[in-house]
Amino acid sequence: MTKTKPERISQEKLRDLASAAPPCISIVLPENEARAARITFKDALNKVHAQLETSVPKHDIAALLGPLELAAADIIDSSQEPATFIFLRSPNVCESFRTESLIGAPVAAVGDCFRLRPLLALASKHLEFYILALQLNQTRIFKCTDHYCEAARFPKDAGTEAAGLIPGASQASLRAEPVHDHEHAEDHLRHYYREMDRDVNALLKDGHPPLVVVGVEHEVAFFHRLTTYPACVEPGVRGLPGHLGQKEMYERALELVRSVTTGPTRHALARFDKQLGTGHASADVREIVSAAAEGRVEDLFLLENGAIADTVDGGAGLLDLAAIQTLRHGGNIHTLPAAHMPSGETICAVFRYASEGSK
Repeated sequence: MTKTKPERISQEKLRDLASAAPPCISIVLPENEARAARITFKDALNKVHAQLETSVPKHDIAALLGPLELAAADIIDSSQEPATFIFLRSPNVCESFRTESLIGAPVAAVGDCFRLRPLLALASKHLEFYILALQLNQTRIFKCTDHYCEAARFPKDAGTEAAGLIPGASQASLRAEPVHDHEHAEDHLRHYYREMDRDVNALLKDGHPPLVVVGVEHEVAFFHRLTTYPACVEPGVRGLPGHLGQKEMYERALELVRSVTTGPTRHALARFDKQLGTGHASADVREIVSAAAEGRVEDLFLLENGAIADTVDGGAGLLDLAAIQTLRHGGNIHTLPAAHMPSGETICAVFRYASEGSK
């Protein structure tokens, strides 16, 4: 099953946007149909124009807003379904994004930096994971995101005769399973799964994306006990792949991956829990903003669509500033749903080192 593959927003792109020269224009139009989006974009553009008039010459305003209007017309007019639209414009940047997800609140702002939290939330929704479908004589592996699922390829030189490729089978996504000797069935299965584990590690060695194993319950549990791959998502998906079909496998695996934190985010959250109270972590927004400006924030956690109580605009300025400074100094940002944020916080961070006053 395949869907249109949206552009992935990389950390490098986010860092470039965080370093854009002012004036930086940010417009966010949450979940609009095309007709409504045209109207709300026009209103947002008028607000931006009024803000620019206080500090930017008229000819520079026209140079900034002209390309933005063209980009907006193109992306809004081509939209077939309700969507959230994000527009960013500065002297050297003109970017537009569209997503079916409801992200953030309406924004029409001019400042020294972009309002990047909606884009960070969009980037966090991009999932990349693999499915290993264990089935007699046709074990398969699939590369997946939150938008598509397609057969992947094992390394050409991976495996042994006991766990080799089936010639011509689904572009190397299938692997032959050994014929079982009933008296030594578990030994054969153990040997095969170890070969499979080696091949999985060879294929996924760069980045260690989450791996969801699909199969009969006892075989999935057996593979989990044997594997050395560090990013298996337990408990996996139970069911015979041939009966589930690719669509159901994908939907169940996607639901599982979305329900847990994996990879770098999981490790960073574990560090936060261990280091809170030591001066190497904090959930105080002002302390985090100060640390980010000093380049001390290694991992920043933001609540998706989060706001800080009893502050102007829900603390949007502070939250955006923490994100911008973290990106500019090479830190990592994790935008999380409320269920995954530590202690229900809106913002928290792990520091590279403690401040002088806390040592």
